[in-house]
Amino acid sequence: MDFWTRLLGGSQKKQAATNNPQQRLVRFKQKYNQILQIWHKTHSLSNDGEACGDISRGFQFLTTTLNDESRSPAPHLCLNFAASQQIYTAVSKIAATSHDEHVVRDGVGFYAALIDSEEEDFLENDVFAASLMNFIGRTIGAGSMGVGEDIEADIVELLFGIAAKIRLQPEILPVWFTTHAADSNGRLVNQKVDFAGITQKEDFPLCYQLIDHVHHEGRIGDFARTGLLYIFDSSSKSHALEQWIVNSDLPTLMATGLGALYSQLSRKLSILHPRKDLPLILSLSDYVEMQSNPQADSLFSPDFQVHLETFLSYLTFWQDVLEHCGSTEVRHTLIDHFQVLFLQQLLYPSLLESSDVDGGSAVAVLTYLRRILDALDHPELVHMILHYLLALPDYTPSSPRTPRSPAAIKRRQSLMLLGAPEKEDDRMNPSLFNLVDLVLSSTESRNPQTVIAALKLTTVILGKNHGYALGSLIKIIDAHHKEPNRTVGALNTELATYLSLAVGLAGEAGVDDAYNSHLKDKMSLLESHPCSLKALALPVSPSHRLEFFESEISPRDVGPHYLIPEDPLFRSLLDLLLRFLTNDVETNLGLTETIITLGACSQLRLEGWISVEPSNYHFQAAEPVPEEFSTENLRDMWKANRQPRWNSSATPPLLACLQSLQGQVEALRADIQDFDEHVTNRKQAFHVHEEISEAIKSTPQIKSTRPSTELPAGSWTPQVPKHVLESAGTPSRTQSPRGRKEGLDLRHTPTASPAPSKFGGQTLVGSPSRGMSPLPAPRAANRQSTLMADVFSNLAEVANSDVLKRRIRFRQPADSQTVEVMLSKYQPPPKEPVEGGDMEAEMKDDIREASLGHIITNVVILQEFVLEVVALMQVRASLFSEVRFA
Repeated sequence: MDFWTRLLGGSQKKQAATNNPQQRLVRFKQKYNQILQIWHKTHSLSNDGEACGDISRGFQFLTTTLNDESRSPAPHLCLNFAASQQIYTAVSKIAATSHDEHVVRDGVGFYAALIDSEEEDFLENDVFAASLMNFIGRTIGAGSMGVGEDIEADIVELLFGIAAKIRLQPEILPVWFTTHAADSNGRLVNQKVDFAGITQKEDFPLCYQLIDHVHHEGRIGDFARTGLLYIFDSSSKSHALEQWIVNSDLPTLMATGLGALYSQLSRKLSILHPRKDLPLILSLSDYVEMQSNPQADSLFSPDFQVHLETFLSYLTFWQDVLEHCGSTEVRHTLIDHFQVLFLQQLLYPSLLESSDVDGGSAVAVLTYLRRILDALDHPELVHMILHYLLALPDYTPSSPRTPRSPAAIKRRQSLMLLGAPEKEDDRMNPSLFNLVDLVLSSTESRNPQTVIAALKLTTVILGKNHGYALGSLIKIIDAHHKEPNRTVGALNTELATYLSLAVGLAGEAGVDDAYNSHLKDKMSLLESHPCSLKALALPVSPSHRLEFFESEISPRDVGPHYLIPEDPLFRSLLDLLLRFLTNDVETNLGLTETIITLGACSQLRLEGWISVEPSNYHFQAAEPVPEEFSTENLRDMWKANRQPRWNSSATPPLLACLQSLQGQVEALRADIQDFDEHVTNRKQAFHVHEEISEAIKSTPQIKSTRPSTELPAGSWTPQVPKHVLESAGTPSRTQSPRGRKEGLDLRHTPTASPAPSKFGGQTLVGSPSRGMSPLPAPRAANRQSTLMADVFSNLAEVANSDVLKRRIRFRQPADSQTVEVMLSKYQPPPKEPVEGGDMEAEMKDDIREASLGHIITNVVILQEFVLEVVALMQVRASLFSEVRFA
């Protein structure tokens, strides 16, 4: 018993000795002196692994002691000793000359312990700042030893922490930032400022280290970008720092860095999905027949995705800097550099040099522009890009811009001189060729990838930045009356016409459920459209702003307007729609989304392109008014509810085009046996696939135990609106015909029994109710994978059947707006060679063909699109009061 008592007692004495401040200081000094002795006795530390190991363990001991003391009650003698003796200078020299990663890592840990102690005012000490930045410069600076990525991340995190302290405590900024060439008023003197600005790394080495690492991925880039945000935020509290940034090369480095990342992106791009990972809707079509340029990089390759995401993250960083920078001078300088060095000298020339002939450069530029506009929400950046690329005329903003300082004006003049060519004829002017020209030419391309890329970019501009599209992408005329002219009776007639057309295309199965789903989707789309926000928003006080970003620039106000029927973009969309059955599936999904997005603007009247112009209404002559509507008010209501008729010449272009497509489907239905059965099976295939996918999503997932890579708790991170995060990546529309949500759901359940499939009398992988049943927990993932594999196997079997492989040819005669279905019994005999004129005319005909399986998939998509149009018209009428009831 005495043995255990003595043992425990000895342990208590040892613990007490450890917590004794005096004894802790003695051990701390001893270990520090041992490190100095090893350093002095070693002739070449970088070549002595044993000495480096002893020093590394010594640094660890010092760091552990400091961390323990910080958590212990005062007095903190070790921290006092470290501050008074400036032992960090020796640690900096030893770690920098060791060229050993272990020593460097432990040296970084030692500095972090001093900073985290928040005692002795280390961050306010000039010697501490100089020793730390000298250590970092010799470790990860230009011509340094080079360390591992994890050590580099620790160093950048250390810099991030210092920048955070500077932001919270502006009084410590002079320790880390000095202007050696400034006069008593803080103005830079005896410096020649050119377009690149002044490079003075010795003034603010912390800032330059951060700018050197903002392009990195992962933790390094995140800490560097957020730390640099703190520096720009601090410029609003320091006039000297503000003027230093305006005159320095920091804005140039940021702009050229963005340009360098953009230049690393592939000049030629293929947006075709990999064949091994084709979504279901693409696999049930002729998508595999599309060929990409072997010289083009794939949009879906992991390497390209890394480059693209790095560029977009840096672009978002620009947006965050402008949004959080409180200095108007700095913000204007950054915007000027973005405009000249990136937009005018890099982005626009890439647009100008793009071509549809080389098989990928036009696709690349259109895709990059779409992702850029999709990622940006800062009004000044969006305005600058679209105003320049669309060659929009200048207009006076609602609020005057803040005047610039003389220094900012000189920097802008230098930049403009840099971008000016020697000869006026060499000037690249968007008025000669701009984004509108590229989009219009791309929508008429014979390359499906170019068409898809153009449609997706058009959708982003119409959806997010509709005000910039007016008068540029789409030609309009202003509406001078606000009261609606359409009547509720005309609306009901038009809805019935479109619904009848939808049923005639692909049958009644699932139409009700699909239409109800589209109503919800269109309500969400219309409510979130930028043109709808002002119309639906409640009145607010002048001090309460609706915009997330405060800006002096905004797009012009969008008033009521009509779409000109001869609008080139709309005519291109109709031409694509006329060839809907032979288009590739992704083109059709992009086309329908563009048309729906165009119709989502609350200020764009539907008359003349979707709806009938009210002046063309015809009512039954001398139709008697019912007795129950004898009073004047009721009589007006009865008149508004009458269902009009109209001549064929007054049919809206969109409806006329859809009726032409219905005629093509009727010709196929008359010639192909079991055509409706094939369509029903295809709809059921999409339905079953969706049920299985939803069942898989509903299966509980095991939570990941991986450590978080986010910034430390309590640190400030840029706040981005939720809708920006949700739309940062453009949703895929290649899962099912619906195409309006992530995954392109096809939610409707057939109201009639599904037609029997061609799998030897069996139904398609069981009934829908079985597909919705939850899978058992044991080996659920394996069963889900097997089930999905069976689905794709069965569907592929159907798609490859001889009947669905049948090729059907369509011909659009030259200078004609009708497409003929060239069925086997209708094909004319070959013409004689002597008829040279006729043969030449036939060569100009647009002849396309597709398999029956491909056409059936497009018919299902077309029905969904018509239902979307109906839902759009109905929701608009109720949400924006677009029809008269009296």
